[in-house]
Amino acid sequence: MKTINAINGIALHYARLPQHPYGTIGRPQDFKVEEGFFEILNTAFDEVFTNCPLGKPNVITCAGILVNKPGHHGLGKAFDLDAVFWDNHTLITNNFIHHKELYLGIESYLRKHFGIVLNYLYPNHADHWHFDTSVNVDYNESSKSETLYLQMVLKYIYGKSIIVDGISGPQTRAATREVFDRLGVSSPITTKVNYLKFLDLTGKIAFKLSEEKVSPLQLLENLETVVENLPTDNKHGVSQALNSFVMHQETTTWLNGLDDDHDLESIIDSVIS
Repeated sequence: MKTINAINGIALHYARLPQHPYGTIGRPQDFKVEEGFFEILNTAFDEVFTNCPLGKPNVITCAGILVNKPGHHGLGKAFDLDAVFWDNHTLITNNFIHHKELYLGIESYLRKHFGIVLNYLYPNHADHWHFDTSVNVDYNESSKSETLYLQMVLKYIYGKSIIVDGISGPQTRAATREVFDRLGVSSPITTKVNYLKFLDLTGKIAFKLSEEKVSPLQLLENLETVVENLPTDNKHGVSQALNSFVMHQETTTWLNGLDDDHDLESIIDSVIS
């Protein structure tokens, strides 16, 4: 076990109450970590931020590595990532909806190194990524966390109209085949080499999409996603209000005149060429 305050030159901070509120840059913190897991963290963070268009961040806020609890946290072999801070940009994990492309670009590369990655839609993980090496890196259709990731990128990166529920069914399989064919990746996704290639290409595509200018259409899509995730008791009234706005004649005319700045097909071509 070793004590660290940085990974791959990125400072580690802690930002949880009572010391510092979640979502702030917090304060520098020492963490204990198992040495082999630390080497994997170094390699993973290097690949993530070498590919990230924002480059290496200044600070990552971490909610814990070695923690007195069962599982890999108790061994110092798990990491909870709250937020990432660059000079002029911040990614806070519970703001996934407003930073979907950047978030999923980072997660795609994390999944190349960690067999377990629990994200925004996994129960009790909206405010952090949890990742560890308790299982091998691969894709298993029965894994809720892996299927949630797959469905999230199918919907939010590749624009497929699917339900994101963590259950791998005919709809998810069909959309996956379409995307694999478009990317030139061999099937099935359950073959590790195919899965790793998909993760790498998806990471690159998501990062390129994150650089595109945000359009009013995307902001409206973000709002619709927020409404979808509201508790049932609150959703009906908000949905009606949003639909009334979107279906208004003047709004429809305005929306029809807008272009979505995300040229997905050109970005895919540039990545796979």
